[in-house]
Amino acid sequence: MSEDFYTTEIGYEPEIDFNTPEVVLVNGNPNLINKYEAIRQWITKFAMTGVDTYEIYEGTGYGNRMKSLYGRKKIGYGYEEAELERDYKEGLLLCPAISQVSYFNLTKNGKIMNINIQVELYDGETLDVSIEKTYTLKGNI
Repeated sequence: MSEDFYTTEIGYEPEIDFNTPEVVLVNGNPNLINKYEAIRQWITKFAMTGVDTYEIYEGTGYGNRMKSLYGRKKIGYGYEEAELERDYKEGLLLCPAISQVSYFNLTKNGKIMNINIQVELYDGETLDVSIEKTYTLKGNI
């Protein structure tokens, strides 16, 4: 496909409040977002979706293997972390507006994973997205 095919116009999407997680309603109707807000939301949804967790995404490469890190006390430069970075660098390209992932950083503080991502878009813009993801530990404490 030619680069002209790609665009930051990924269409309108209902805005999601990731704290609840529910669709944001305005006067009883879904609040629709597009352009950069929709791309940021797309990245956040990707970060919160385990690979092959939902049938609709099976075999598409959408999602990540974050659960493989649950229960770990440290994040190092091991195999699992490299695979998770690869999940993002390859999976985020499924968004038609993203041309490449130019920066990825994962840190852990207690039960919080911090993910910082910078993506380059086909329109030449860059977007920085920071995600804090709380998770539960494996097994009994």
